[in-house]
Amino acid sequence: MRITAVDTLSCDAGWRNYHFVKVSTDAGVTGWSEYDEGFGSPGVTAVIEQLSKTIVGQPFAGQNPFYADVYSRTRPAAGGVVAEGIGALENALLDAHAKQLGVPCHALLGGKVRDKLRVYWSHCPAWRINHPQYFKPAVTDLAGVKAMGAEARERGLTALKTNIFLFDDGPAHAWRPGFAAPFFPELNVDRRIIRNVRDNLEALRDGAGADMDILIDFNFNAKTEGYLKLLRAIADLDIFWVEIDSYNPAALAYIRNHSAHPISSCETLFGGRELLPFLTHQAVDVAIIDTVWNGVWQSMKMAELADIHEVNVAPHNFYGHLCTMMNAHFAAAVPNFRIMETDIDRLEWDDALFTHAPVYEDGHLIVPDRPGWGTDPIEDALRAHPPKKGGGLIAPRPKH
Repeated sequence: MRITAVDTLSCDAGWRNYHFVKVSTDAGVTGWSEYDEGFGSPGVTAVIEQLSKTIVGQPFAGQNPFYADVYSRTRPAAGGVVAEGIGALENALLDAHAKQLGVPCHALLGGKVRDKLRVYWSHCPAWRINHPQYFKPAVTDLAGVKAMGAEARERGLTALKTNIFLFDDGPAHAWRPGFAAPFFPELNVDRRIIRNVRDNLEALRDGAGADMDILIDFNFNAKTEGYLKLLRAIADLDIFWVEIDSYNPAALAYIRNHSAHPISSCETLFGGRELLPFLTHQAVDVAIIDTVWNGVWQSMKMAELADIHEVNVAPHNFYGHLCTMMNAHFAAAVPNFRIMETDIDRLEWDDALFTHAPVYEDGHLIVPDRPGWGTDPIEDALRAHPPKKGGGLIAPRPKH
């Protein structure tokens, strides 16, 4: 199978854009992957365009030769958007390879261990607070949060994840200083933040009931002192995990050792080299792996490394339907799977962009067995929703 062309496409995804790689081959199959530029990653498209020159016109030698070659070429600037560009190409090549063989991608990952994947409703109620023009009904207060907990239960979900919001100064709004929203680089945690976190969690529990697993994501929104204050304040609540982003494995291990709840992290790390210190420091109960950033092939190696350290993994998944399918193949093939992130709130046009949408039953995602990832973007549909400038975390924000 020879690579004949590599193209990038994008489309409007409401508050952000969706981005795709299309790999054409002389075998009559097309490989697809989805990637992202809005989660603090401007420039991935440029990396893809540069690295594509190394594979167009060449036979596909396999995932390991491809990665070894492009990693060597980019070694001085390994990680970051370079790694994301490599991952995007790797994922599209894996899709093409599987389609050429007429098998699902999980067959090339060693075979699936499970047919369905337990999921949690991510950004519940974040999307309806942050982006009510796209996700309805809008949530403006704690009553709306409670209603979303009840909705999750009624939909058959068994787990949901929330974030940090403020409810005591007008309509509910997110607290995301780690992402400059607001710009508050000291990342201090005061009594008001703690009070609002508890109010949010208690409202979700009131709505969802005793059987719902509730997760909370603190992201990069505090430092060690602040995370410890938050964890002490919610120690009496029933929490499935607390998600904390950190680039310091020793600090995160200290936090974990003082937490009443399991700690998940690592979604912004690249490759086994960056993951290993968090495992050796015993900093996490669950390692979150972004297969979109790392590439599924490399993500399998990260999951195996976690398994050696007695740690389960969870895919980072808050993009479009193709990413959900990519993550599903990964989660189906790794023995040490914990739970999968997914967004139940979707754009009105999400399903129209792809040949197949994910299928959920009783709080689980059904693993597809169609060749490749099991879904392809529809190019005419992408063109019907042209991308907007900017979007995501790096979009301009009003000054206050």
